[in-house]
Formats: sequence, C-alpha cells, structure tokens
Amino acid sequence: MEMKVQIPFQQLLTAVKALTPSQKTRLRQELIEEKAGKDDKAAYIEMLLNGPVFADKEIKTIEENRKSIAKWRTKN
Repeated sequence: MEMKVQIPFQQLLTAVKALTPSQKTRLRQELIEEKAGKDDKAAYIEMLLNGPVFADKEIKTIEENRKSIAKWRTKN
C-alpha cells in the first residue's frame, strides 16, 4: 500500500534535523539506494534505445536463412 503526504519543505527539514544520528544514516542510505535504482533503470533504457540494431541487409540475410532452414526441415 502506498500513501502520499504533502509536507511543506520546511517541516520536512525540521523533522529530518530532529532525527537521531543513526536514523539520519539510515535515511541517507535509503536515499542513495533509491537513486542507484533509478540510475540503473535509466542506464538500461538508454542502452536499449542506443544499442546496436540490424541493418536491412542483415535482416534480409536472416530471413533467407530462416526460409532455407524451414525448407531443409520439411525435406528431412
């Protein structure tokens, strides 16, 4: 279950300042982990969008090979 709460920044800052040192460390780690997860997803999307693609000639060769294999399989 997800719950969203609108808290003015100043109140949030006051609440964070009131945390104990161990709670601040835990909060910092949570924020770092969340950011790392988003960076991984963004990098993955970028890799997919900018990755190598087949040229039309390569696609034609693959189609011809598939047809040849299909013909060979029906003969045997």
